Amino acid sequence: MNLCLRSAGKNMCAKAAGLVLKVLSDLLGHENHEIQPYVNGALYSILSIPAIREEARAMGMEDILRCFLREGSAETARQIEFIIKQLNSEELLDAVLESDDDEDEDDEDHDSMEADLDKDELIQPQLGELSGEKLLTTEYLGIMTNTGKTRRKGPASVQWSGAEPLRRPVTPGGHRNGYPV
Repeated sequence: MNLCLRSAGKNMCAKAAGLVLKVLSDLLGHENHEIQPYVNGALYSILSIPAIREEARAMGMEDILRCFLREGSAETARQIEFIIKQLNSEELLDAVLESDDDEDEDDEDHDSMEADLDKDELIQPQLGELSGEKLLTTEYLGIMTNTGKTRRKGPASVQWSGAEPLRRPVTPGGHRNGYPV
């Protein structure tokens, strides 16, 4: 189904439309009903290609779909109704194929949305507290570049020198249960 969402995948399906439609119609009757939404999605998607629609009409896909319409659940029936509408549509493939493979061009929309999210942020640094770029460069740059700088760790100011190996914190309950540290 995911491959059928892209225009390249739809075009590949159009090259073997008869085979693809036969496989999908066979899968409609599969005993595992969990695949039904995926098969329906793939059918709906590829039927946007006029050549595939014509092939589907020629093989009697509407009759096949109507058989499954009577047997399925309410959700499946609704999906099949949409597929039948897509099958009978005369809509030409226009700008859909041109834009569905492009990457997002709405970077300014993304940036404005990011700014809207940031303005409602409740956590604000206190006066004199390090934040942002200054926090990263003073506290964490040494770790990233392996300069061997010591760093503060919480209010206890526990320091680590690069010469000794790191030790895992000890769980206080571990001593009572007799587990070796």
